[in-house]
Amino acid sequence: MRFYRHALAALAIASWAVLPGSSSAQRLTFPPTAALQSSGISPLLLGAELKSAAIRARWLDPVALPVGPGCDGRDEFAIRIELSGEPVAAMAMADTSGKIEEIIIAADSLDRARTADSAACLDLAKGFASKFSAALGPYPSISSAQKPATVEYRLNFASGPSVRARWFRGGGHCDFALYIVRDGD
Repeated sequence: MRFYRHALAALAIASWAVLPGSSSAQRLTFPPTAALQSSGISPLLLGAELKSAAIRARWLDPVALPVGPGCDGRDEFAIRIELSGEPVAAMAMADTSGKIEEIIIAADSLDRARTADSAACLDLAKGFASKFSAALGPYPSISSAQKPATVEYRLNFASGPSVRARWFRGGGHCDFALYIVRDGD
């Protein structure tokens, strides 16, 4: 019973905070909503210092792992959140100076879809991209590339980000994600 009272007291204290420089209490919302923009998801923004941005982003996903080396050797941080009504996994990668240079946002509910053909994969990517058009604007161009094992598409938003989709001929798998990268990447 004692633990229960302490837990309730901690919860009550955590749900109210006094802002610095203010004498009034303001209710904190948990988790705060993520704001998508052409430079990332606040606070994971291109050019931001990854470690401090990751600390601020922990409010979005309290169980996220700390910044660590990713599969390509760059430091990265990943969170699972809801963005524009879509459950997503967002990963921010840093350059050698620790600044965020790339953010990849993938549908959390659909890592790799099985589709009959590349047109069906493109339709899934268009549906995913349309969820972000309110924040990023329209995607006026779609490009494609035929590669030996894949058909790849890019849905380019006018504001810079792009949804990239790949359909794998051998297994009929489709994957897609929103990429936000520094200019020139």
